[in-house]
Amino acid sequence: MNNQNVNLVIKAVLRDYLVQDIGSLQRENAKLKQDIRNSKNDIEAEKDAFFLELLEVIDTLDNLTTSLENSLESLPESHQRLPRAIGSIQRKLLMTLQKRDVCPMVIPEQEAVDVNLCRIIESENRDDLPERSLVKILKTGYMNGDKVLRSAEVIVTKSTNLNDEV
Repeated sequence: MNNQNVNLVIKAVLRDYLVQDIGSLQRENAKLKQDIRNSKNDIEAEKDAFFLELLEVIDTLDNLTTSLENSLESLPESHQRLPRAIGSIQRKLLMTLQKRDVCPMVIPEQEAVDVNLCRIIESENRDDLPERSLVKILKTGYMNGDKVLRSAEVIVTKSTNLNDEV
């Protein structure tokens, strides 16, 4: 009997040690999981910031191309291919972003714009289109998968008909 009691005491001590060790490992596991989530969030935020910086470059190229196309006649003949060359660089940048699931938003015409996707910058009085329909995109919006990376900046319609406001 005496030997059995000693074994039970040792087993109880060992059990307490194992319970304590398992608890410690579970706390460490939870902490590591939280650290991984935080790291993923940090990486995602850095990636989004990088994509936004690239979109600013694309916007600059777009503005430069538009400016050059508007003054094409005043450019020397050797520079008249610049808009096409700049457009090629812009398309390559966009294709690089699309490979990483960053795509321009598609905003349906003749439907009220989604305020979760668009920032309404201005509105025009129009009765030929439904209220808050897209008139013009001032700045293209982009999605990263299902997430809005940058809202589109748009001009929409507003009704001039007083009966619509009542």
